[in-house]
Amino acid sequence: MLKAAMPASGQEMNSKYFDLTLTNTSEGPCTLKGYAGLSLTDASGARIGEPAERSQDGSGGGLLKVAPGKAVHAVVKTPGKDVTDGDCWRKPAKIKVYPPDNTAALSAEAPAALQVCGDTFTVGPFAAEAP
Repeated sequence: MLKAAMPASGQEMNSKYFDLTLTNTSEGPCTLKGYAGLSLTDASGARIGEPAERSQDGSGGGLLKVAPGKAVHAVVKTPGKDVTDGDCWRKPAKIKVYPPDNTAALSAEAPAALQVCGDTFTVGPFAAEAP
C-alpha cells in the first residue's frame, strides 16, 4: 500500500522541480526499483498532455526497501514558461502515478505550481532520499 504526493521542491535556472513521493502506508516493508509512470489529469480524470518521460535526474535506480511510514522520492522536472515558446499544457488538477512494476494507479492532488511547458515533462528513478 502506497500513498502518492508531489510537492514542489524548487526552481533552478530554467526548470521547475517537484518531489514525486511514494509513502509506504502498510504495516510491513515493501521494495521498489526504477521509475514510476506519471501522468497529469484534469478534475474529471481526462489526461493532459503526454506521460512523463524517464530521465537520469536524481541519484536513484537501485532496489529500495521502504519501511512502514517511510517514503521514496523521484525528481520531476519541467521548464519554466519563460524559457519556452510559451506553449504550455493546461494546469492539472491531479497526478496519476503508476508505481514501478504495477498496473494500478495512485492519484494525488497536483501541486499548484505545476504546469508543463515546452512539451518537456520528465521523471527520474526512485531514491531513498529527497532531491
